[in-house]
Amino acid sequence: MVFLFIAFFAVGYILPADWKVERSTFIKAKPQQIYPLIANFKTGWPQWSAFDFEDPSIQYSYSGPLEGVGATRSWVSQKMGDGSQTILWALPDSGIEFQLSMNNGFLLNGRIAFQDVGGETKVTWMDYGKVDPNPIHRYMASVMDKMMGSAFEKSLSTLKAKAESPSGPRTR
Repeated sequence: MVFLFIAFFAVGYILPADWKVERSTFIKAKPQQIYPLIANFKTGWPQWSAFDFEDPSIQYSYSGPLEGVGATRSWVSQKMGDGSQTILWALPDSGIEFQLSMNNGFLLNGRIAFQDVGGETKVTWMDYGKVDPNPIHRYMASVMDKMMGSAFEKSLSTLKAKAESPSGPRTR
């Protein structure tokens, strides 16, 4: 039993510290039509992000500009923990980069990028980060794709439906 305990921690120490979750979809809309949905935390993200529906009692607050660089949302959630998310870089034809910080010290960087592909827009959502040497955190990093991947897929599917809707995205 002691050997298994030691082996568990030894393997944890040699697991990679870096992690990444990435998913893509193709949307029949121009990047500028998709941009308001991803660059606005208050009226854009709630229309498509599966993470926004994880905790019905979550409480959001917003600061900075409504859209683009500096837009920030913070939340208090019993289920998901407290944290904040800030857009660091944003261009209507390229996408956004953001940083998400949880009050427990967990930090991740994210990017939602646009690429023109023959009249469609390839939208790629990627979150990535690095964990400390704690073997438990290393095990968590090794399963981030499994933990978050299906929510990315669901979110991108909903984003596609919203952006391709005949009435267009509602953002204001």
